[in-house]
Amino acid sequence: MKKDQYDLRSRTKRQVPSPIRLLISSFSLLLFSLGVAVGQPEFKVTPGTEATAEGDNANILVIQTGNEHFELRVPKNYGAQFSEGEQSIVFTSETGSSVITVKMSTNYARALPKMEELRDQVANKYAAASLVQTSPCHTSYRTGLLFDLFQPAAGDLTMRIRDGFISFPEGSFEFTLSCDVRQYDKNRISFAWLLNSFRLQAEPARKNP
Repeated sequence: MKKDQYDLRSRTKRQVPSPIRLLISSFSLLLFSLGVAVGQPEFKVTPGTEATAEGDNANILVIQTGNEHFELRVPKNYGAQFSEGEQSIVFTSETGSSVITVKMSTNYARALPKMEELRDQVANKYAAASLVQTSPCHTSYRTGLLFDLFQPAAGDLTMRIRDGFISFPEGSFEFTLSCDVRQYDKNRISFAWLLNSFRLQAEPARKNP
C-alpha cells in the first residue's frame, strides 16, 4: 500500500533518554500493527493555518474522509507527521518524550460499543497495563470514551497512556497519548487541547450559479 507522509516539524528535537524514545515508538507500532481494513473510507490530510483569538496563527490539519471534513490544531511545541496509507497522524513533542497518535478506522461506525465492551478491548490491547479510569472523551465534534492506563516499562519507568475514541458515520477516530508518567501533567494539557480542537469543518457557502 502506498505510504504518503508529510512532516510539519521545522525545529530540531532535543535529546531525551533513549529508553523513553524506544518505549514510545513501541506504542506507536502497536497502534499501526492493527492494520488498515479493506474498504476503508478516504483519508486525506491537508495542513494549513488558522487565526486564533489571541491574534496568533495556529497550525491546523484538515482531515477529509469519504463524506466529512474534520479539523484539528497541532498542539504547541509538537511536530506532526501523517500517513495517508496508514490513515494516521503522529504528533511528537519537541523533546521526543511524548507522542499523540490519531488513527482512523472503520471500527464503531455511527456509535461506539458500550463502555464495558470497549474497556475490555482496550485492556486486552494493553495487556501489561493497569486500566485505572474511564471517563468521557470531550471534543468539539462530539463526546466519546476515554481510558487511562499505567504501563510499567524497563528501567523502572512507567508510561502513562490515555486512549480516547470518537465515532462518526463512516467509522471512528482513536486518540492516544503516550508519555513518561513524570511528564504527564504537562502533556495531558496538550492532549486535551488537541481533543477540544477536533471538530467537523463547516461547509463553505455555495454560490448561486
